[in-house]
Amino acid sequence: MTAFARINTRRDAEQGATWHVEFDGEPLFHNEEAIEMDFLGLESDAGRRAAAAMVRKLDKKSKGKRKSATMSVQEMIDAAGDSELARAEFYSKLCTGWRRVTYIEDADIDNPGVQPELMEFSKENALKLFSTRIWLLEGIDGFLADKSNFTREIVTS
Repeated sequence: MTAFARINTRRDAEQGATWHVEFDGEPLFHNEEAIEMDFLGLESDAGRRAAAAMVRKLDKKSKGKRKSATMSVQEMIDAAGDSELARAEFYSKLCTGWRRVTYIEDADIDNPGVQPELMEFSKENALKLFSTRIWLLEGIDGFLADKSNFTREIVTS
């Protein structure tokens, strides 16, 4: 049984957790080994700072015009792109490492002769990956939103 008074989601968020990358509910592998990414939780210090930076950036980009009723279709498309980029930047700040992530440049993605290469982890590569492979954002959203991925079990007897 979990001890109610001992739950500390901020502490647990600082310890981070590992996401086994999925697409459409299916776990992904490279050479039969799980593709994994490590993230700090949303309640971590880095998570709170990154969230504040994302909100500031989106507010600055919108110039106070975030009312969709007054936006043109192109302005809404641009706002959606800004939002995706802001989320990619946010997640790149929370990602602390990965294993077995492969990448193909956009220009070569449909070329069957080009083989994916392992992508070394760096904050810059995380931003590149998350901003070009938007499908990852949905999975990261779900993983980070589920506090059970970060909460340690504290048992009392």
